[in-house]
Amino acid sequence: LDNSDKARMDMVQKVYEEYMNYIESVFTHYATHKEIDQDDLSETVKELCVFIKENKRFILRVNPSDSTSKKNFLVTHSMRTTVLAIAIALQLHMPLSKMVDLGVTSILHEIGMLRLPPQIYMTDKKLTPGERSQILKHPVLGYTIVKDLNFPLNIQLGVLEHHEKENGTGYPRRLTGD
Repeated sequence: LDNSDKARMDMVQKVYEEYMNYIESVFTHYATHKEIDQDDLSETVKELCVFIKENKRFILRVNPSDSTSKKNFLVTHSMRTTVLAIAIALQLHMPLSKMVDLGVTSILHEIGMLRLPPQIYMTDKKLTPGERSQILKHPVLGYTIVKDLNFPLNIQLGVLEHHEKENGTGYPRRLTGD
């Protein structure tokens, strides 16, 4: 990286961390108040889409900093998922409104985990069968959360179906095909 690329990379890293802080605030506010400001979330994701488009060469090269790696796994995972989903959507020339819905879904896809004990999803240890069956409920829990908050149906279904697989081995509904 030359100096201008290094400066750009530093800026992208800083903005990336600001978006992660935003995601953390969305999760914290949901956990404490049981509400999510849909308009603010959509507007923030729209800005993120533009940011990713303008910084495509750099955004996928962001390495988690020390402060980032201490963040909650759900926050870092949701951020990485959102960046990758939007980067792919840009390559597919998806309309901005669809990209925003995809980004909102990506941020919220693990929101159901907040209804589970954190020691189940914040651990590296092997889960017991009982803990595993609790984890398998998070898509339905997340779906219920976004449905109760009146998110659009496509976002509800994205949260519900994010662990489904084309061959039917996913969960919770073992859907097959597209």
